[in-house]
Amino acid sequence: MKLGIIGLPGSGKTTMFRALTGAVEVHLGKSGSQDPGLGMVKVKDSRLDFLADHYRPKKTTPVNVEYLDIAGFTGENSPGRSIGDRVLAHMRTLDALVHCVRLFDSPSLGPAHPLRDFKSVEEEMVISDLAIVEKRLEKVSKDLQRGRKDLAAESALLEEARSLLEEGKPLRLLPAARESEHLRGFAFLSAKPELILINAGDEKSTEEIGSALSEIEAEVSGQPQVALDSIFADTEAEIARLSPQEAEEFLREMSLEEEAKDRIIKKSFTLLNLIVFFTAGEPEVRAWQLERGKTALKAAGTVHSDMEKGFIRAEVVAFPDFKEAGSLAAAHKAGKVRLEGREYPVHDGDIILFRFNV
Repeated sequence: MKLGIIGLPGSGKTTMFRALTGAVEVHLGKSGSQDPGLGMVKVKDSRLDFLADHYRPKKTTPVNVEYLDIAGFTGENSPGRSIGDRVLAHMRTLDALVHCVRLFDSPSLGPAHPLRDFKSVEEEMVISDLAIVEKRLEKVSKDLQRGRKDLAAESALLEEARSLLEEGKPLRLLPAARESEHLRGFAFLSAKPELILINAGDEKSTEEIGSALSEIEAEVSGQPQVALDSIFADTEAEIARLSPQEAEEFLREMSLEEEAKDRIIKKSFTLLNLIVFFTAGEPEVRAWQLERGKTALKAAGTVHSDMEKGFIRAEVVAFPDFKEAGSLAAAHKAGKVRLEGREYPVHDGDIILFRFNV
């Protein structure tokens, strides 16, 4: 999973990056350029830990979440201005956006205006998408005049997208922007799933945070694939620097159940409609992410393309059944291991052994 942290200058993006990754940024390009910072997080999963304790494998591999700290947003939403091509190139590969919105007073920026700042970045993405749509429409229109009738469907969808963007609305309201082969390849920014994170200062009350969330929630009402949450990024960045034992003690003292980075990862999985399945054995115990509803055949392809090509069947046991039985052999004896075909919809927590023939 690849997530990009976006927001206005001074919103605390880099602090949020550290809070969510516990890492110092590794920059993908030259220092001072608009290339993003990169951080990787291993997703905690007690089920993976249980399987690793059981099999004692040579290697244990969790799901990884990749965070990019994206620069390039200014809030200057003037006609003719667009997000730079280098920034766009990085953003097109993202699975979702994490939108950092300031809710702390700043000596240089003054009091927080979360709704205003949120709308400013959203408008900047809409303007960027509109520029891409208009450029493509210009080319398609010329080709249609030359007799390229095969472009008629794409032209109609682009016109629909332009109308929506000219109204200042994001393309996530247009299902074709995510699903149609004509538009999906553009990877429009305003069509991407978005987790809006209020970055609150320690002095902000629960009521103030709730009010900011409510304002933005009203603004995005009716939009699919949008989620909201809040974070005390300064505090969480400090927690992220602690050892696991120190962090656990700190959370206990603060009466917190988990670090924000773990909560945000869970919310991101829900936003993207993802589940986790496992492959397990002595060589390796591994967690894999998969879109909910995908089949055993697609899960096999996630592990290796040869498994998908030569798929025969999948031996499946649900994690709770494996844990209760105590071993795969005991789960077999209890009748909890099933043989499933290629159309079987994989469930969260399934442990799967793929049978295939190359």
